[in-house]
Amino acid sequence: MKKLTDNKNKEKANDNSPQEKKPAADKPQEIKVETLKTKEAKSAVDSKKITELEEKLKTAEDKYLRLYAEFENFRKRTEAEKTEHAKYAAGQFVEAVLPVLDSFERSQKTLTEADAEIRNGFELIRKQLEDVLQKFGVQRMESVGKIFDPRFHEALLQQESDQPAQTVLEEYLAGYLMHDKVLRHAQVVVAK
Repeated sequence: MKKLTDNKNKEKANDNSPQEKKPAADKPQEIKVETLKTKEAKSAVDSKKITELEEKLKTAEDKYLRLYAEFENFRKRTEAEKTEHAKYAAGQFVEAVLPVLDSFERSQKTLTEADAEIRNGFELIRKQLEDVLQKFGVQRMESVGKIFDPRFHEALLQQESDQPAQTVLEEYLAGYLMHDKVLRHAQVVVAK
């Protein structure tokens, strides 16, 4: 009898279990118009959001590229300025030394023939000083016999001469270049 009640309990349990509802093949599914309208509205809103986000992304990328290009230009400009500064760093020192070199040359010209040994000593020291200046890119300009150029020369006087006009006749004070930059203009006398 016990078996019988167990079987009945099993049948009751089977009866209480929910049965899956199967849609009828003959009956079409009902779709509400309101549901379609809300889906279309959601789709339109989503596509607007996507478009807005794409525009924001393009704007951000453009800003990034411009900022990157600006930074690269800044870096290159700074590097060029550092190189330029290093190239001409000794310029102020050299400008301060040039009057000493001028005085040295003037005193050398006052020596007489009797002071030949002293004159040779002066010449060696002057040559040594010029070699040191050349190591820093400083060169003396050769002006006498050349055409006057206001980029390199400062005219003190004009003299009558058999030389062509605007020719440098005499140099009162030597001019110097440091690399490609004029440190001091040569002070010269020019032919009329």
